[in-house]
Amino acid sequence: MLFFTRFLVVFDSHWIFKLACALWNARGSGQHATAMSNFGDKAATLVRDLGQSEKGTIPPFNDDIVRAVVDESNEHHRSILRLIHDIQEAGTSLDAAAPEDAAAILVHHQAVLRNKRALLVYLNERADRVRALRWEVGTALPEDLGENLSHSERGYFQQYSALVNRYQGRRGGVGINITLDPTPPREHKVQVRVLEERGELVTRDGTVDLAKNTVHLLWRDEAQPLITEGVVEMVL
Repeated sequence: MLFFTRFLVVFDSHWIFKLACALWNARGSGQHATAMSNFGDKAATLVRDLGQSEKGTIPPFNDDIVRAVVDESNEHHRSILRLIHDIQEAGTSLDAAAPEDAAAILVHHQAVLRNKRALLVYLNERADRVRALRWEVGTALPEDLGENLSHSERGYFQQYSALVNRYQGRRGGVGINITLDPTPPREHKVQVRVLEERGELVTRDGTVDLAKNTVHLLWRDEAQPLITEGVVEMVL
């Protein structure tokens, strides 16, 4: 729901941008406004592609388009500075600038704002999904998922994982593995059925033989890694 709200913010700004282009077009700069109307397409592609990706997945970081959007925004900024310089060189104040010059500055400014919104939505949503990985896969980032992250995102995952570990640690932390359950469990032990032969397992209650199809009562934090690996399943 949050991502959908962010998505709407980006594409609502699209209408402001189109209105600015229409204003510039009405002032006699139609050829340039037509070309300018293509700006923002790359940023919209970033958000759209991420929004259409499967929930719970992280598609490869699109470094090429991100850099293109940043370069495009920098070019808009340079265009604004050139326009302001030309207005001032003509001995005119910005408040008294010709309507076509004011419209041109507005178009460039709205294009920068739209690109900024789109980049923030893209990076924010990916950061949310990176944090979710820590709760789903633990501290070890799977290689196939790691390849889809940027260098900064991999560093972010490691730092966030270290923060979670420190919080739930026995020294200075709460001493509880908070990643085991998204909601507080009613019982500290769970009954599990063995799906794959694993042999003996040393638990805090002693040694259990994980023979296939046998059922055992294990502490939740000891059972969770086995459940994640598919060695056992919970018996409801």
